[in-house]
Formats: sequence, C-alpha cells, structure tokens
Amino acid sequence: MRFANPFAPRDAAERAEAAARIKNWTRSALCLDDAARVLVHELACSRPNCPPRETVILIVPATDAAPFKIALHRAMRDLTENDLRRAWAGREAAP
Repeated sequence: MRFANPFAPRDAAERAEAAARIKNWTRSALCLDDAARVLVHELACSRPNCPPRETVILIVPATDAAPFKIALHRAMRDLTENDLRRAWAGREAAP
C-alpha cells in the first residue's frame, strides 16, 4: 500500500516540465553540450519587497571552469525563452 505525501508539491509534474523546458532553453542559449550540468530550482520568498517566486539556474561546466548562475524573479512556469535569453545576454561573464 502506498501513502500520498501530504508535503509533496501539488504541481510536481508541471514544475518538472517547466524545469526541463528551462534546461533546454539554457543549453540552446549558451551552446552547452550534454556534459555540462544545468540545474533549475524555484525558491519561495516571504520577506518584504521580495518576489514570491524566484527561479535560479546553475550551470556546472564539464571542464574545470567555475560554475555560474543567474536568478530571475519569476516562477518557472511564467518564464519564457526570451526572458531567459535576455538574462543570459545581460550577464557580463557569459561563457
């Protein structure tokens, strides 16, 4: 018998789909190969003047290069490919 986890996110499938989409867009925007790791996380914030959701994208290159990240003040499901391309283009040390 399996029990449902009452603490599991209710929209887990939607979040997984959004994360996969963001990973693909990131790989395309930065011309990353499959050896690089792309990690996508959505964080909640309850502090004043803080957006309710933030998406953080971390790139771990396959080489000895240092990992790097960007944070966008939107929920994963609300991000578009253009949002992501602008964010990476605006990053000073983009690879």
